[in-house]
Amino acid sequence: DEEPLLKFLTVHVPGTSAWNNATSKSAAIRNEAYSLSGPLDMSAALRTVLASGRHYRSAIKLYMGFGMRQQAVELALKVDPSLARELAQESVELEERKRLWLMIAKNAASDSTSRGGKDVVSRVVSVLKDCGPDVLSIEDVLPFLPDFAQIDQIKDEICEALTSYSSRIEGFLREMSECDHTCDNLRSEIARLKSRQVRVKTNARCAITNKLVLKDGEPFYVFPSGYVILASALKKEVMPYLNEKQRSRVLELEEELKAAPESEPSREKLQTELDGLIAAECPLTGTVMIESIDRGFDKSDEIDNLFGPLNIERAEV
Repeated sequence: DEEPLLKFLTVHVPGTSAWNNATSKSAAIRNEAYSLSGPLDMSAALRTVLASGRHYRSAIKLYMGFGMRQQAVELALKVDPSLARELAQESVELEERKRLWLMIAKNAASDSTSRGGKDVVSRVVSVLKDCGPDVLSIEDVLPFLPDFAQIDQIKDEICEALTSYSSRIEGFLREMSECDHTCDNLRSEIARLKSRQVRVKTNARCAITNKLVLKDGEPFYVFPSGYVILASALKKEVMPYLNEKQRSRVLELEEELKAAPESEPSREKLQTELDGLIAAECPLTGTVMIESIDRGFDKSDEIDNLFGPLNIERAEV
């Protein structure tokens, strides 16, 4: 009689509910701590029960004490399929529940086949109803059905699956329509930005060095923030905040630009890449300014130069 052993294990083995929210790894850790402090050596008890070839419900209880739900379900399928369904239903992890219910469905199909195969479909459908549509659907268990089977018993499940697919397709179509609309807006914005112009005053000064930007003919950058910065000053300001690979690439691009003739078609591509590295954003209003917040000022007049008046006037686009 297994009843006395089950009562004993119910008292001395942690209940299955205590392991519902635990992974197998955490359950094993908890059980190890329990084995050291508790009166029962569960490892020895499990080995003894399995070696006896009897009292499999007690072994299932011990497996659950270890948090080994899959092994418990596998054993329960041999002695009590209804218990296996209860154990699978108690799992809170969706992936684990799906794996366990697939085991149960496969077992139901193979068990029916061994009995002549007359009720394979009905037994598999009962598994689907027990686990719920959020765990398994008809396409998950189709491989377990015979090659030639009447679909009368599963026509409702097939209709539900088709309805679900139809709803999902409609959702995907809505998402595609929204993506197309977003892409159209981006294309329009890009086209608008290509024709955008700004007008720089003749007395505009570099926001970093306070030098006149139109005096020496040095290249300069105008940012949407309104700041005008000389190329040399921008490079000096940004370079410390680039990674090693980016810094080396900036130096390589400068060398290639010096060597490339003015009429070289690839020169524009090189300049665009260089601009993307050192002028991706305004250093006075972007992440460079945030990262430099703990850096001290090098000169006493740097504050005055840094936050000088706005020196550009925007043109109408």
